[in-house]
Amino acid sequence: MAGTKYAHLYKKLAFQDFGPGFCRQGTQMTCDLLGLEVNVDYGAFWTAGKLGQEPYGPHVHDYNQVMIFIGADMSDLGYLGAEIEFCLGAGEEMEKHMIATSTAVLIPRGFPHFPATITRMDKRFLLMEISITTQLKATPVPLERKIETLPVAGWGSKYRNKILPLAFIRNGPWHYGPLNPDTHDGAITNIIGTEFPFNMSYESVRKAPYRFGPIPDKPHSHEFDEFALMLGADTNDLTELGAEFETGMGPEIENLEVKEPSAIVFHKGFPHGPGAFLKLNKPMIFAIIRPFVSGGTAKH
Repeated sequence: MAGTKYAHLYKKLAFQDFGPGFCRQGTQMTCDLLGLEVNVDYGAFWTAGKLGQEPYGPHVHDYNQVMIFIGADMSDLGYLGAEIEFCLGAGEEMEKHMIATSTAVLIPRGFPHFPATITRMDKRFLLMEISITTQLKATPVPLERKIETLPVAGWGSKYRNKILPLAFIRNGPWHYGPLNPDTHDGAITNIIGTEFPFNMSYESVRKAPYRFGPIPDKPHSHEFDEFALMLGADTNDLTELGAEFETGMGPEIENLEVKEPSAIVFHKGFPHGPGAFLKLNKPMIFAIIRPFVSGGTAKH
């Protein structure tokens, strides 16, 4: 798409090893890259151990954040294959939660969280961290309790509402309604902010050809900014997408072809689509992130 009118909305993702405590193969989508007031870190963890950087203690942000721990088994996205000890709150109110299935953690502005530790790993998993800000910054909070002595928090705990186990439904034929009989034979979940605006869909794509949307042969637009992520699911090599996707861009329906892990930005009111997966060599991940709204509809 280089040199075309809408080339600036297509972002090829670059991956690197961020070292122990971080994604061992990951990518950073900064606000400068996306052109939105949001930063996204995404990648695969290969070994157990502490998450983040020293001193590994609790901290706060002056922005909202969503952390999504998700399995890499495209036949069962709910299976995480790991156990993660995740602390919420501070002082006497600190709680220790155990994450053992694919889960989103909703962290509102100013709320203490961490430390977090992968205590067991049977299979590599993926982490997506979405920060609604232009500048990443953490302010440490004193750690006043020994994590080892904290009991595991239960369903009735004070901060349990910030832990959202993800429920997946199968994307079967007619998933989008009576005008689209296609299926990609994968599964989809939606993550909706409770204490702050946020909306996101995340799905596995296992079959092509596949057309998106309730009216698959027409473009549409939204009354909000959003961006789509095309991501590989092979934790041995996230740089390979293993798929061919195309979509129309703008009122001219300028064709965009995607064959590599990428982000595509759709600003408020920008026509895009129709979109379709043309070929698929291996299962992959498709996500749509709407970082500033809790809901919304498309206009065709």
